[in-house]
Amino acid sequence: MPWPAHIVAKSSRLLDTETIGKFYGFYNSILNECFPSTRFTIMPQYVTVDMIGGTGAIEGRAITYVIEPLDFQSPIFFIDIKPPTHLLSLSARKNAEDQVRYRFWQLSHLVRIPKLYGVSAVGRQLSFYTYDRASRTVEPGPLAPIERWNTNIMEEVGRAKFLAVVEEIKQMVAIIEAVEVVEVEIEVP
Repeated sequence: MPWPAHIVAKSSRLLDTETIGKFYGFYNSILNECFPSTRFTIMPQYVTVDMIGGTGAIEGRAITYVIEPLDFQSPIFFIDIKPPTHLLSLSARKNAEDQVRYRFWQLSHLVRIPKLYGVSAVGRQLSFYTYDRASRTVEPGPLAPIERWNTNIMEEVGRAKFLAVVEEIKQMVAIIEAVEVVEVEIEVP
């Protein structure tokens, strides 16, 4: 089953030479489809040049979308977006990966679910990362090979992989929500 028509239409208008800003609306639509506002908050987080320096540092501002459930405070997912032109540049991919790792570092003390997913989106191509709360490790390790961005979100396999991650996240959230309801019920005299 493909994405809804409005997402397909947005994708079809995006060229592989587009600037980063053109992809924000596309991913915002996908996130709103997967994480409805009745249960989740989608928060754009701005990253500036001062936050990540070095060769290939972020030019101007970049947006990372961080998702939180409405019922408790904890990041449950984030996606960092880069333009498709970054895919062929090793330094740009390294910078994209560094930004994902930096975001894990920023969010790690707030995480309440067992595994925090982060995605680096370069155009429509996705690279998936996880932060394990128990071991405090990020997988996969740092390298930034082009093959890591091997999932096209608009292809059925890529859509299915993305939605499987979303479903796993929702299950982790449901477990925490259920535990908190039980704790509240126990506290009531």
